[in-house]
Amino acid sequence: MNPITLVFISLICISVLKFIYSIIWIPRRIQNHFKRQGVTGPGYRPLFGNSAEIRRLFEEAKLKPASVDHHGILHRVAPFYHKCSGVYGTPFLYWFGSKPRLGISDPGMIKEVAMSTDGSFEKMRLTPCPRSSWDKDFLD
Repeated sequence: MNPITLVFISLICISVLKFIYSIIWIPRRIQNHFKRQGVTGPGYRPLFGNSAEIRRLFEEAKLKPASVDHHGILHRVAPFYHKCSGVYGTPFLYWFGSKPRLGISDPGMIKEVAMSTDGSFEKMRLTPCPRSSWDKDFLD
């Protein structure tokens, strides 16, 4: 066989193995690590994580009428959190692609995460939504 072909096939094999390692092996290790600590959650789905379920629950919540009580608001604003905290308790582990996320509600734990500056916790950066015409009319 041609040496260039062997190098090319080797590079493809290495790329496939790296992909499998990062998309399947590492998330499974993370999930098992948290399971040993008693933190469970919805199962990992390769490539997409729990994104499809999160999107589906938001769409279902939009179709239901809004309620004024606390439980109705939580179910409408954060339906995935509402469902998972009821099923798995808090904290629970869920996935955005192959990246793990913890859903927490304990005020002490939230304060620890929010005040941490040592880089132990990766904080999600939120991008502000552009103001809609309704916001301009209402706020101005």
